[in-house]
Amino acid sequence: MPFLKKYHKWLGLILTVFILFASVSGIILNHRKALSGIDVRRTLLPKEYHYHNWNNAAVKGTEKINNDSVLIYGNIGIWLTDSSFSKFSDFNKGFPKGIDNRKKQALRSAGL
Repeated sequence: MPFLKKYHKWLGLILTVFILFASVSGIILNHRKALSGIDVRRTLLPKEYHYHNWNNAAVKGTEKINNDSVLIYGNIGIWLTDSSFSKFSDFNKGFPKGIDNRKKQALRSAGL
């Protein structure tokens, strides 16, 4: 009987840590909109999540405004650039804070 009490206690402590971790991560995942304004810098994330050469869907597409202006969009939000893609201007003013609120899948030209 003491054998079972000893291992029951340790198994219970290990399972408690696992259940608490699962509970906290579940709350975070189920309340994504409430936490969308919180940003984590990509430099704090593993290397696979860093942007290099426009990877990780940083840019999903472009929308030409006129001969010398192009909007690029994707997981980085919307940026205005020239036709040679040499200068970039942030075009995200007005969007709520947080990168989740800046992700754009498509743009439609509204008679620009």
